[in-house]
Amino acid sequence: MRQHLITSLRAQAVQQFRQFRTMLRALRHPEVPWYAKLVCGCAALYVASPIQLIPNFIPVIGQLDDVLVIGLSIGLLKRSVSSTVLDQCRNGSHSPLGISTPLSLPKAPSS
Repeated sequence: MRQHLITSLRAQAVQQFRQFRTMLRALRHPEVPWYAKLVCGCAALYVASPIQLIPNFIPVIGQLDDVLVIGLSIGLLKRSVSSTVLDQCRNGSHSPLGISTPLSLPKAPSS
């Protein structure tokens, strides 16, 4: 029973992190409208801010407001953009240069 609860909580935490990354990617996507970017940006700042309505050090309740803010932002994204744009934000397949893999810096010549 306890192991099932831990597994379930871990899966929920991973899902919340993925939704947070989707919000951050939507901030840079050119096809996301400005008002959705504004909401996602404010939500990201709220989650990252140490000053919140319900502080995170309060067990369970402190994290619920973060979950609510992320969920509402994702809900607005789903209504504001097409499913292909949302999939690009989820998968990270869109980049400003049209490159799907991260760029690597050239190595410095050895002396």
